[in-house]
Amino acid sequence: MGEQSPDDVIRRYLAAMEACDLDGVLACFADDGMITSPVYGRVPVRPFYERLFADTLSAEVTIHHVYRATDDPGRWAAHFAYHWDRRDGPAVSTDLIDLFEFDSAAPLITHLRIIFDTPARPA
Repeated sequence: MGEQSPDDVIRRYLAAMEACDLDGVLACFADDGMITSPVYGRVPVRPFYERLFADTLSAEVTIHHVYRATDDPGRWAAHFAYHWDRRDGPAVSTDLIDLFEFDSAAPLITHLRIIFDTPARPA
């Protein structure tokens, strides 16, 4: 596989997240990658997605836009609709903004901050 851009990595990450593909998600992150989530707090990547996928019956992602910061090539954002069928709770549908920080040496995510557009609401 050739060199991937951060845009490619973001799209691959969102597809893997939608498929609940732990290995696919982990391949998008640096080994020491971190997640900051309004649901689970600040967590290393593997335990975050192990917990999220254990809590998930199914998920659907519809990408609206992917943005690159004009002043920092390592900072990106994705705006997308997310429908989450939870194992032990009501389904959630919301728009999300994910803020990505990339490693300067490789197109791998070092930090992901998840922001809900509005408080998550039952579908």
